Amino acid sequence: MKKTEAVRDGERWWWGPQPPGDHPPQVIDSWLVQEGRSRRPERHIQRFAATAEFFVHFHDLDVVVDEVFARIPRADRWFPRLEAYNDAVALWLRPASDTPTQISLWIADVPDPRKWPHIKGPDLVVQRQLQLRARELGADDALLWRVEERLPEAVEATYSALVWWDGQHFVTRPLDELSLPSVTIECLEIALADTPHPLTRGRVSVDALLDKPVWAVNAARGVQAVTSWVLPDGAIRDTPHGAVTSGLDDLLRTALEETIGPLPEQLTT
Repeated sequence: MKKTEAVRDGERWWWGPQPPGDHPPQVIDSWLVQEGRSRRPERHIQRFAATAEFFVHFHDLDVVVDEVFARIPRADRWFPRLEAYNDAVALWLRPASDTPTQISLWIADVPDPRKWPHIKGPDLVVQRQLQLRARELGADDALLWRVEERLPEAVEATYSALVWWDGQHFVTRPLDELSLPSVTIECLEIALADTPHPLTRGRVSVDALLDKPVWAVNAARGVQAVTSWVLPDGAIRDTPHGAVTSGLDDLLRTALEETIGPLPEQLTT
């Protein structure tokens, strides 16, 4: 078998000199596909390839990523996941689940423990532990934060980027190595660029964030309004979402929908 030849194993395709092992992948990426349409899927693959090449020994990564789109069904809803191992790359064809439009976040009781926050994959075990802890306390996910100038600065949720409303603008945090470069944020920046409310970059402390309308955004669930916070001690605090911010919800969701296009047959650069 040539090492670039795809092998099918149930709902998974893999490429490489040997199949993936039982250990967690080093790098992953995933995106939503609905009836053959998706939001900038090429950016997910480019993000995956850019980091996977530093973690794996598989030498034909460029050949593999060019085959990925052709193996995704054009009918129904899917949430495919690319995985990079030492000597293999795998593609899981996973059905997409329905997602709620609201989310509650637990403010983690420790600073962000991830070692590779700007790469999707190396900290999966830590992220899963944080999410499980959040769910034990009645939240859906965890808010990650770091200490900046003696104040806890909000970074992102375990599996989502954050957008907040400062009274005049939508805001998200700057690009750096402390958070994942979000493709969904890229989509919103593009769609909102020529509107009265473009997406800007800024920082916010955890305390200040609690008093603002906030949304968690990612490829799987789109835009979710953060409707409650669970404090580190388990106490619940409501957010300012309501009738006043419903128009902002609609604006964000409509903007994100505008970035959906047909799934290409192959990656083009």
